[in-house]
Amino acid sequence: MDKIKKMSVFLKYAFLLTLIAIPVFEVSGWLMFNGDPESYFMSEFLMSFDPNYLGPLTGTQKFLGLLVSAPYNALGMYSCWQLVKLFGLYSQGMIFTADNSACYRRAAWALLIGEIVYPFTQTAVSYIATMNNGVGNRLIFVSFDDANFGNIVIACVVLAISWVMDEGRKLQDEAELTI
Repeated sequence: MDKIKKMSVFLKYAFLLTLIAIPVFEVSGWLMFNGDPESYFMSEFLMSFDPNYLGPLTGTQKFLGLLVSAPYNALGMYSCWQLVKLFGLYSQGMIFTADNSACYRRAAWALLIGEIVYPFTQTAVSYIATMNNGVGNRLIFVSFDDANFGNIVIACVVLAISWVMDEGRKLQDEAELTI
């Protein structure tokens, strides 16, 4: 149990750091992007663009890009927060509790909804980033690849695990009450 507690403390802080890093990097990526596809700071949604379509973004474009990417990023942050809570419970030695399965369930739903939201966000960002380009150089695109599909499968598996854990917890509670 000591190994589980130590690793859980490490993972709790790793996910807490990730939770903090998501908005910092996203805001930095939008605010500091200067049109150069080699930029160090660049929003995740701009990385898949053909560099020929990207140019310097206006303040309005940056604000709108940040705004439309916020729901997807909020879902990622929520999922990280659930993992922080989960590993916090594990670090306290709480393994099969209702709170644990709830953390798994919430993180899985956030991941699943995030993969549904992602193509819409990508479409909106592609429009916003190219809306000031000349006619024939504007772009709207959407993609769905194996990474999106893989995340959906992972979310469904984690959701199923949360249900199994919750049923196991209920059976354990019933067994403890049986004389």
